[in-house]
Amino acid sequence: MKIAPDTVPSSIEQAVEALVAAFDEQDRQVIRDGEPLYHFTCGMHVRNAWSLWQKDSPIVRDAIQKYGIAHGDDVSGLIFAWAFAKVRGQTFDPALQVEEYRKHWAKEGLTPLQAGGAEPRPAKARTGRASG
Repeated sequence: MKIAPDTVPSSIEQAVEALVAAFDEQDRQVIRDGEPLYHFTCGMHVRNAWSLWQKDSPIVRDAIQKYGIAHGDDVSGLIFAWAFAKVRGQTFDPALQVEEYRKHWAKEGLTPLQAGGAEPRPAKARTGRASG
């Protein structure tokens, strides 16, 4: 996979198309054969090259507006899941993928936007005895 370093997509959909275009035939075959483990290799490259850790990057702003997610792992996960579905010729519903992120962050007491720093995190409950 080779992503053009001078081209940064401005939306999730553009990112999906750029990623699909970057896959060579060997990548496509791996994707068709099963779920490749790209999180720590290509996924990290995409998160860094496309500034997915920055809540003001164009792709993250698009993810916030359209899908209600902001965490770099969630944004890249959505892009990769969608791209894999396209390579496999499958339909893809981004809302189903986003729901998995909502469930994950709810277990942590957060929304996907709070997890990605796009909304303030809830204040921690105070513990201890009241004075007085």
